[in-house]
Amino acid sequence: MKEKQKIIIVGAGLCGCLLAICLAQRGYAIALYEKRSDMRKSTIGAGRSINLALSNRGLKALQVAGLKDKVLKETIPMKGRLIHPLGGEKFLSPYSGRPTDYINSVSRPGLNILLLNQIGEYDNIDLYFDSPVTNVNLKEARIEYLSYGGKKTDNGTVIIGTDGL
Repeated sequence: MKEKQKIIIVGAGLCGCLLAICLAQRGYAIALYEKRSDMRKSTIGAGRSINLALSNRGLKALQVAGLKDKVLKETIPMKGRLIHPLGGEKFLSPYSGRPTDYINSVSRPGLNILLLNQIGEYDNIDLYFDSPVTNVNLKEARIEYLSYGGKKTDNGTVIIGTDGL
């Protein structure tokens, strides 16, 4: 990379934060935009509070970013589902036929906060909260966004959308 390329990421959820970290580790300048407030400073809505089942695929992604061990400290192992049949006794339905296998339950907001805190370790990631993106020009790699009531623009080399809405 001859010059530091700037990548704009829209959405500071789990995918956007993890992507920002991985790209920052490779030397890219990152501008990460989030329409919501900083979840570390505000109450989290119930729609995003359900725990995640973190499997091997997710752990591999976290390992690439050097965060696997840190995240595993926050997980609870799940070996299967507890089934409650009508009129019968409850029983465990294992996720795997191997008794040593399990998936990990992790708090979605807790994981997002861990990633946001990790972003603070990188001087090549700029994070913008309360900044909904209102227009995207992919050819020119330019976004328009709202910030404190005013319309602003930003340009990069590429734009990546990771927001869920």
